[in-house]
Amino acid sequence: MKRELIKISEFQRRRWGENGTPQCPQAIRNHIRNGIVPGEQIGKLWYVDWTAFNRSGGNDLVAMVLKGAA
Repeated sequence: MKRELIKISEFQRRRWGENGTPQCPQAIRNHIRNGIVPGEQIGKLWYVDWTAFNRSGGNDLVAMVLKGAA
């Protein structure tokens, strides 16, 4: 399945909506670094794998398992 890598700012908008209260970018980077949210660092920028995150239904544990399976 094709991956859709999105910037952290786009992830915040999609996950929490326009009027939501998202986690700060540093917390999301830490979640990616620790394998809680599927994503990666390319150069100096961090991206979330939106396809893997959606397959998990937003469940962080499932996202972690799917990241290992992809």
